[in-house]
Amino acid sequence: MIVRFPVSSRIPGARRAARWLALRRWGGLEPVVVYQMAKVGSTSVVDALLRSRLPTFHVHRMNPDHIRRLQAERSDRGWGAPPPQLHERLGGQLYERVVQRGGPLKVVTLVRDPIARNLSSYFEHLDSIWRTAGAHRVVPFDELCAGFLERYTHREPLTWFDDELRPVLGLDVYAQPFPAKGSLIVASDTFDALVLKAEAPDTEKQRALAAYLGVAVAPIRPANRTAGTVKGLAYSRFVREVRLPATYVDSMLDAWYTRHFFSDAERETMREKYLPNGDAKN
Repeated sequence: MIVRFPVSSRIPGARRAARWLALRRWGGLEPVVVYQMAKVGSTSVVDALLRSRLPTFHVHRMNPDHIRRLQAERSDRGWGAPPPQLHERLGGQLYERVVQRGGPLKVVTLVRDPIARNLSSYFEHLDSIWRTAGAHRVVPFDELCAGFLERYTHREPLTWFDDELRPVLGLDVYAQPFPAKGSLIVASDTFDALVLKAEAPDTEKQRALAAYLGVAVAPIRPANRTAGTVKGLAYSRFVREVRLPATYVDSMLDAWYTRHFFSDAERETMREKYLPNGDAKN
């Protein structure tokens, strides 16, 4: 019999998370860890899993070495310290209490167009990058646009799997071709993970999740919580108006990560999107 996870316990506090992580299983179900780089559409996947009453955790990083390198890189670029976040504490707890003990856990990770991901992540971190509250209102728009290339750290989506999934779980997402349908299960002797493409239809993501987890999964719903806000409107303008050099677009779209997960036709569509005139985004 499958015992569903209680909705009232969806979002753990630090104490509750530690108590959960001391357990090996919840009602006969393996915990599900949505473990991916930020800004790849994971919130809608987490929401669907929680509505399915599955024991779900959401983290961006578990590798202590990667966390230290990323913090140093951001500090070198002048970023301010971000407020403490639950997913950072959870990542460390999961690594120590579950991963290093060999599980059990089921892992879901996602990939996304790296330029779209970086544009979104830059805006998410504006206040830390510019060291001011409400940076989307305070910093002149032209400076915000220039700051994307000058202040942001752009390599994370291209190296995240080598910085996180491979050293933490021993999983190589590049070992086999990625299917056009947008989902693939990769495995090692100890762990496995479902890789989902953010751009795949939500129905495909739902189908792949249900097949991987062996349970019914709730429909995946859009989770854009800022679209109608002042910051959301500023972000929409930023995406429309920021100019990207061809050298930047080419470096991102010709990277091994992008070539592995996206077809030549998909990458050409991205290139036309970001360089409609052939050399700069209008």
